[in-house]
Amino acid sequence: MLRIAHRGASFEAPENTLAAIRRAIALGAPWVEVDVQACADGLVVIHDETLERTTNGHGPVAGQPLAALRALDAGHGERIPLPQEVLDLCRGRCGVNLELKGPGVAPLLAPLLREALAGGWSGRELLASSFERTQLAWLRAALPQLPLGVLTERVDERACAAARAVQAGVIGCALENVDAAAVTAAHGAGCRLWVFTVNAADDAARLAALGVDGVFTDRLQTV
Repeated sequence: MLRIAHRGASFEAPENTLAAIRRAIALGAPWVEVDVQACADGLVVIHDETLERTTNGHGPVAGQPLAALRALDAGHGERIPLPQEVLDLCRGRCGVNLELKGPGVAPLLAPLLREALAGGWSGRELLASSFERTQLAWLRAALPQLPLGVLTERVDERACAAARAVQAGVIGCALENVDAAAVTAAHGAGCRLWVFTVNAADDAARLAALGVDGVFTDRLQTV
């Protein structure tokens, strides 16, 4: 069962930072997952819509200029990364799952993804995922070769239909809603099932027994 470092090795380093990704690589994570949002004039790697929880800044991410966001402390002196920095760090070391969060990310991210695919990243190393179906549909039309993941709270017929519509290879589902039926449904839709967020060894063992394909975890040394 694949382990995906959720926001990097986020139990051991500030989430969604290059330090967290370096730590995940050092711990042998085959994949890392980070969150991508649009700001006033670019893209940044951060989870929340606002800055308070993970940085020393204040207010919404969307209205901030890139230069101001890059000047913030994202924990232990780390800066908020750019998606390009994440890809540069991970290339040849681990796969990258970029989760699109908030409106307008897909058109801004597409040129970087196109360049990555043209520059040697393969479908075994790169995935774009989102809860927002419109963003996935946009990426599928713009980049037919790009692997996609549909994120959902539960694997129901609506989620499976969305996965089929964008030819997704992965369905990501919440831990509390995963059972044998969810695994069967995801596989029936032609998708691997990746589960978030799994931080206990007994949960990981149960999921492996069910046939789950991967888990997002903050605790790489536990799961």
